[in-house]
Amino acid sequence: MIDDRFNPLLNELNLWTQSAKTAEFWWRDDDAAEPCVELDRLIELSERHAAPCGLATVPTRTGEALGRVVAESSHLWVLQHGYAHVNHAPKGNGAWELGLHRPESVVLSELCDGMRILSRLFGERFVPVVVPPWNKMDAALLPSLPGMGYRGASASYKSSRPIPPEGLRMADAHCDLLSWKDKAHGARFAGEEKCIGHLVDHLKNKRTGHADEREPTCALTHHLEMDDAAWDFMDSLLSVISGHPASGWISPVDIWPAN
Repeated sequence: MIDDRFNPLLNELNLWTQSAKTAEFWWRDDDAAEPCVELDRLIELSERHAAPCGLATVPTRTGEALGRVVAESSHLWVLQHGYAHVNHAPKGNGAWELGLHRPESVVLSELCDGMRILSRLFGERFVPVVVPPWNKMDAALLPSLPGMGYRGASASYKSSRPIPPEGLRMADAHCDLLSWKDKAHGARFAGEEKCIGHLVDHLKNKRTGHADEREPTCALTHHLEMDDAAWDFMDSLLSVISGHPASGWISPVDIWPAN
């Protein structure tokens, strides 16, 4: 039975039904590298709900073991999570790997190396989309990405998202299930009200013409950091979305199909 706290989401989806529209959702999970019990838990949820998941994978941290897991799973796709997930910004500037704190040529060269690694390991399960570590990428890098073979990018812009160049589709994360503010205890579930609110806000903005209706609404997880409350919420969210006639989960390859 679905918790009553999902009523705001269900009410919004009912409005989509009345408008004869379908709300598309997608699931992004960050920091994948190697098989582990937490990834097994993600795969179990994905399989049980038949929900595709885009694993934002760090090229320098992954290998053949994860390649075998992805190949054997029905609903996993791989996106490129930067290159090494290393902060290159000076102290006091926040965490940036894909900023211009180094020469642009160096940053782009690393991305290219990372694409080659993931293409070799994951083949057709790799969707060439840049997911910047810490959800931040300098807008000056975007024009170079289509020519390198990238189809898209996925960050987390609250406002002032840069206009992507032709051939590059943006599909951002709208709801991070975790709160990262507690430095002493680490990440923890952000809470039902906050997560549902972010999802409803994006859906409402799309329905009313204040956001791009073609952009699917994204739920973001981090399997290595999830507490039980976050896993339980994701289980319920997968059920709600899969069970409503006006919504459904789509895969990264649906968002960024091959040309």
